[in-house]
Amino acid sequence: MNIIKIVVLSLLLPLQVKADAIPLGGIEVKLDVITQPLIKVEKPGGGWYNRIQLKSNVENPSIYQTEVPITVKLHEQDGYRISVKNPLILTRHAIILRGVTQQGHPMVSNIQDHQEFSPAEIRWGSDHTNLRLLSAIPETFYVDNSTSRQTSTHYLLQISAQAPRGKNTAGKYHGQLTLLFETNS
Repeated sequence: MNIIKIVVLSLLLPLQVKADAIPLGGIEVKLDVITQPLIKVEKPGGGWYNRIQLKSNVENPSIYQTEVPITVKLHEQDGYRISVKNPLILTRHAIILRGVTQQGHPMVSNIQDHQEFSPAEIRWGSDHTNLRLLSAIPETFYVDNSTSRQTSTHYLLQISAQAPRGKNTAGKYHGQLTLLFETNS
């Protein structure tokens, strides 16, 4: 079984949601592949992403999304399965400040403010018209390997999440996305 861990870190939500596209921030992505070299997952050209930017949707500024190209290389395989280990929920934990003392030090309340995005929709496919919603139930993808022992196919990974509603939604959001890749054999 191949495991790809995508760690989602340091997401910044702007102080106010506006109609303008405002970048949410960077997402640190870490890749671990554990298996025999039957499947390899990388960005086109090799390597892996250090950061991915989610941006607000121009038509609906409360939706934050990104889309990145990914290459899947299979050795003597006709396909693979992909699933999401756990839902991606971007969260923020913040300590509420009640004010400032006469000496200029912050007065911290014991109340912690917790905000979270809706569970993210994770989609995967060879192009925009063939994106499939991923879940804990594996989706199977087949490739044409009739001409070679090794195939290389390009895909799109699309992440989309609804920002929290209400006041005081600005801050750093974080979460973790783990995608499981398994060969069909």
